[in-house]
Amino acid sequence: MFSDESLAYAIAAWSRFDREASDDLLRALSGAFALVAAADGSLAPSEVQGFVSVLRSKAEVFASLDFGLVEPAFRELIDAMMADPNDGRARALAWVSRVKGQPEHCELVRSGATIVAVADGTVREAESVAVRDICVALGLEPA
Repeated sequence: MFSDESLAYAIAAWSRFDREASDDLLRALSGAFALVAAADGSLAPSEVQGFVSVLRSKAEVFASLDFGLVEPAFRELIDAMMADPNDGRARALAWVSRVKGQPEHCELVRSGATIVAVADGTVREAESVAVRDICVALGLEPA
């Protein structure tokens, strides 16, 4: 079972992220990346770097984003998900679904999730399931 302290940490991290990330695409990407990265119960450095790389590749979309803050915020989001996986998964899928019906954003989120899934060179079953769940939340056919 989870400690009260870890649950309080998770709730505070999600709240802070939801308040500070006002852009729905950033929330959707972060949720998708967190779902995939946390799917196997661990976080490889390449997964975090994959997240940052995808955001940097779309710098025009995230012109106001401080990339120096992205990596620590993402790590905190993952820690929160690991502290309370069920609630974390539900929150992340809710963030993903914010771009449902926006084809360009949906494709960016789906392709970003796929990049994270293959970032460490091995796609595990749990990561494949996470990508399928992301596709469903986006209203897309599962990959």
